[in-house]
Amino acid sequence: MSGKGVCWTTRNLDEGKRKKILEERLASLCKKAYELSILCDVKVSIISFTPRETDNFTWPSLTEANEILTNYLACPEKQRQYKLVEHEAYLQSIVNNREKEIKELEKIAEEKEMENLFNQLAEGRKRFDEFDVCDIKGLLNLFNDKRAKLDQMEMKLSGNVTNEIGANDNNGEENDGHPN
Repeated sequence: MSGKGVCWTTRNLDEGKRKKILEERLASLCKKAYELSILCDVKVSIISFTPRETDNFTWPSLTEANEILTNYLACPEKQRQYKLVEHEAYLQSIVNNREKEIKELEKIAEEKEMENLFNQLAEGRKRFDEFDVCDIKGLLNLFNDKRAKLDQMEMKLSGNVTNEIGANDNNGEENDGHPN
């Protein structure tokens, strides 16, 4: 029943099953804490307790957990707050990047949806009066974009045609660069 990303409560389970689940999760947490301490060269300790029980869990040991906690509390408040701000700024940058990605994906999805509606309209599968106001506004934006692209292509083609006409303005004779 347990797995990554699964959140479920153990309140309704009997005490033996709850303790077994807690032991398994603490073991997993200790493994991750150890990896974190090695990979990031940080001090990590875990203290777990249940107010109604006398059994407390500490990792890596009670002495080391106390030492890490004492060293943390000995740091000036300003230094502790500075480190928290660094982490907050880092996490905020991640959130901002994700929001930017989401907005770009939403824009792409909206463009695809408008293309689909345009195709349905062009193929006669839908009538214009079947669209709501948002769809109509999106379609108008799509029409304007398509019209702008067509105008650009027309200008480009008319420029090419003008160049070809100018190049062939010699009554079919090749222009060798010398005046006639």
